[in-house]
Amino acid sequence: MGLLAGVSFCSEAVSAQGAAESIWPINEWQTSSPEKQGMDSRKLVNLVDFGAARLLTSPGVALSSRLDSLLVVRHGKIVAEAYYAPYTAGIPHAVNSVTKAVISTLTAIASKDGLLDSPIHRALDFFDRRSIANVDDRKEAITIQSLLDMTSGIEWTEPLDGRPDSMFEMERSPNWVNFVLNRPMSSAPGETFNYNSGNPHLLSAIITKLTGMSALEYAKIKLFDPLGISDVYWRHDPQGISTGGFGLYLQARDMAKIGYLYLRNGAWKGTQLLPSAWIDNVTHATVDMHESWAPELRYSDLFWTLPEKHVYMAVGYHGQVIMICPDSDVVAVTTGRDNYPLSNWPIIFPER
Repeated sequence: MGLLAGVSFCSEAVSAQGAAESIWPINEWQTSSPEKQGMDSRKLVNLVDFGAARLLTSPGVALSSRLDSLLVVRHGKIVAEAYYAPYTAGIPHAVNSVTKAVISTLTAIASKDGLLDSPIHRALDFFDRRSIANVDDRKEAITIQSLLDMTSGIEWTEPLDGRPDSMFEMERSPNWVNFVLNRPMSSAPGETFNYNSGNPHLLSAIITKLTGMSALEYAKIKLFDPLGISDVYWRHDPQGISTGGFGLYLQARDMAKIGYLYLRNGAWKGTQLLPSAWIDNVTHATVDMHESWAPELRYSDLFWTLPEKHVYMAVGYHGQVIMICPDSDVVAVTTGRDNYPLSNWPIIFPER
């Protein structure tokens, strides 16, 4: 419901005012009154109030949940920013599956840099086939793109509205990459959408093989440093591979910088960091997520997309969202948490 409210906000709270010359928030974001950027203050106030009183429900279960922060950028300036106690500004937040969108971004950068020749490159080419279990024609057909689209066909249980058993099993295993690679296949690659945090973890391992450094190290050089993002923590698996599906910690303002990079079609201060074709692929996503509450949702390159509304999002558990609205020249960010975590879900703290 929060996602849908945000999408409605993107279309309803703005005027048709054109975008000004791009502003690059490398050190600090500029701020502005909403009206100067063609936005309605009253609707922004309603959005801030919504964040303070947010209640989420899942089938058969009520979860008391709230936002920790909410931030809206239009025309490169912050027009609304709220932090909800006890959370405060300046604290890196666990962004959960928003991490997946950062892995996607790094994959795009590796492609632009010529390190990855094609998204249809077969994934097993980057690993030792002799040590992989359950190899068959379907597993051989897994590509980088099918990992990015959650259509790898690897057998996995991680429903968006239920307990992610396979993810927990991966975390308990001594070698996460091997755990994912050794899973049997449930379908042919490209055949069906199945949410799977193992897919982006394989991509993180592939980034390490392509670059000779962890995804965190590569991101510092190619993404975080150019955007002026310095306060970062990223978990890793027992082999030192940056966790691909979750485990990244960022400040809300830095999440907005990543969204703003996408809003500016992959360019940042005169440099094309991402291929524009990559972003076009996200905005025209075609993989059906089969979500009954939003049947129009599509998926591509580890982003959630509403193609008809021209809105796309990086989305993480408990309300971690970077929403990009190109038609409105808006980026919206939220972070959140569950006030009462389910007792049978592990709580993971950073090792620092």
